[in-house]
Amino acid sequence: MNTRAVESDLQYVKGLVEKAGQSGLPVSICLLWALIVPIGFGLADFAPHATGWFWMIAGPLGGILSGFLGRRAGLRIGQMDREEGVRHVLHWGGMLTVILLSIALAVLGHVEGPVLGGIILLIVAMGWWTAGVHFDRSFLLPGGIMMIGFLAVMAGVRYAWTGTGVLIAVTLLYTAFRKGAKDASLEA
Repeated sequence: MNTRAVESDLQYVKGLVEKAGQSGLPVSICLLWALIVPIGFGLADFAPHATGWFWMIAGPLGGILSGFLGRRAGLRIGQMDREEGVRHVLHWGGMLTVILLSIALAVLGHVEGPVLGGIILLIVAMGWWTAGVHFDRSFLLPGGIMMIGFLAVMAGVRYAWTGTGVLIAVTLLYTAFRKGAKDASLEA
């Protein structure tokens, strides 16, 4: 085997290893949710009547767009894992299903709207936290912020929703910046 062929093979393997370092939560998904979250959370403080409608549309659409963006990012770096995709669909789809089931608590008169919002926040916090355990550690901090936000919301802290949403957005923007810088250094 000649030296150029070996060098070419090593370059190919090096490229694959570098791309592997880019896997995980794509920057585009961080930016998407850094936009959606503070709007939806802020509505709970400033326009509570619109909050449910916002999340009924933005939650599922954001989830579908996240799936599309995640798939596109995987294709871009050459890492398509059907099994991983199915795990994501089951994880996030399961979270959405539990949220929809929790709405029955309000429909049946067991909880009022503001309490239902807190319950849904707790479900989403657990969803993000477990995504941090099983998919990408970047989900842990926003999940933890949601848990603390739940306590603040349930304690009746003024503007707890808005503050929680802003903190989550800041962590997602930081994550996007960090991942973007890391990906750029790997491509250089």
